Amino acid sequence: MGELTLALREVRGRLAGVLQSVGEHVDLGAVEMDFLDLISRKAPTTPGELATTTGLSPATVTGILDRLEEGGWIRRERDVGDRRKVLIDVEMKRAPELGRLYGGMLARLHEILEQYSDEELEVLAGFLRQVRDAGESSIDELRASLS
Repeated sequence: MGELTLALREVRGRLAGVLQSVGEHVDLGAVEMDFLDLISRKAPTTPGELATTTGLSPATVTGILDRLEEGGWIRRERDVGDRRKVLIDVEMKRAPELGRLYGGMLARLHEILEQYSDEELEVLAGFLRQVRDAGESSIDELRASLS
């Protein structure tokens, strides 16, 4: 178990390094890169939902969204069903740029995944979902302890 925990920590560190290196190429910091990833997974989303998910203040979220919008990474649009609500989505014009930068990592990941059977991949995916959920629970506990 200790070896697996260490491996997870090493993976987290290396993926953070990839994220930072990609961010340097497109002049985005780690926080902006994390937000761009979060938006791409949850889009369309709202600033309020992003604040709740990240635990950041609405003002901080607005600043991050301003920088992403100025860089052409996201767009803000009024919700047609509720004109008071602003929806955030990824601006697809810049997606190929990220695809090119992540291309090497994605190719290496694909090579690794090809070594496993569908059943083994499902076990790995289940494990990673459980780790994700454990992280979410830990975040909730830590935030609650600050209140």
